[in-house]
Amino acid sequence: MSNAWRVGRGATSRDYGHLPVEFLEEWAINQANVSTAYANGELLGISATKAGEVRKHKMLTRVEEALRTRGDFTEEAIAKRMKEVSDHLEDPGLLENFEYFDVPSSDFMLQFYFAVWDRRIAEVMGYLHNYGKDLRGIFRKVPEDDIWFQMSYFEGMNINERIKARSIVQFAHHHYCKNVTSFGGGNVPERLYGLMHTIEKLTVFDDGPVSPLDELFDTPSNVNYIHESLANAPKHHELLNTQDLVWMHGVSMYLDEENEHQLTGAILAATALLKSNGYMKYDCLLWTESMRRVIKTQNWPYNPAKPMVIFNSVDDAIASARKTLAAVNKTLGHMFYMDIVGVEPTLIEPWGVTSVRLTLQKFKFA
Repeated sequence: MSNAWRVGRGATSRDYGHLPVEFLEEWAINQANVSTAYANGELLGISATKAGEVRKHKMLTRVEEALRTRGDFTEEAIAKRMKEVSDHLEDPGLLENFEYFDVPSSDFMLQFYFAVWDRRIAEVMGYLHNYGKDLRGIFRKVPEDDIWFQMSYFEGMNINERIKARSIVQFAHHHYCKNVTSFGGGNVPERLYGLMHTIEKLTVFDDGPVSPLDELFDTPSNVNYIHESLANAPKHHELLNTQDLVWMHGVSMYLDEENEHQLTGAILAATALLKSNGYMKYDCLLWTESMRRVIKTQNWPYNPAKPMVIFNSVDDAIASARKTLAAVNKTLGHMFYMDIVGVEPTLIEPWGVTSVRLTLQKFKFA
């Protein structure tokens, strides 16, 4: 397999390189298959062979050199990280990924993996938008000549997240949304696309680890960050019937609708906050080879006992949304109802449809 730096430009002109479609499919499918076989015990770890030991040692040497020369870590921290990297690189699929993308060359590649393995998901999501911390812990935009930036340009999941964040800002602007709320907003990636120039007041509900407010916003005075579950939103009476827009991106796939009606509960919570004619937006995830590689090779936090809700087709996602909305409206009774007013499948070639973005609107019965 070629190294990402050595792949020639394709027919499409790019200012910072182009990975041909066949290479994208090759590394995604192959790495996911290899990682799955390793996880299932069907394939031995990379150190099972002498050649594998040599490859792994070479990679570990380069990672340690990066931490020592470009980072600001204690000896104890370096030792701990290197043990972690060594354990993960027993997966032949992940080692191939590190080689293919020349991971040690990029502070942001390394920091992304550290954040994934530490389960710092709010921080992880920033890298998908080409922002993150270098090895000295300084948050900044990823340079365009960095291999992370080049990879991220073609990675389906990254593109999907950027489209979603931009779509919220554009929607808020076009619909004159001034008071908005994000459920499970993390580090609010929408801020990177000009959200705070469009709205007047932002409320966020998230009970996970996130960055301090003053690191996220230049003027946090118009941000109300509530470190609680989105389920608590209706308990904040000052917010009831005040919001123009509530969005919930990257969350629905973790909500157990079938057994616990958690998605129904989230939509009901949004409905309580919305003004009449206000909007809610949320997304459903679809299976792609890009998604499978993220879970299997990158070791995305994943609980097999409570797997993510990932749909096989756009029709399946829409049918599920309609079923959930019927349950929502049954609970709402006879004063208000929610209706689907927009369905946007996110098609990203060559991966296919990576997500379906739904727009709901709150209506009052005549």
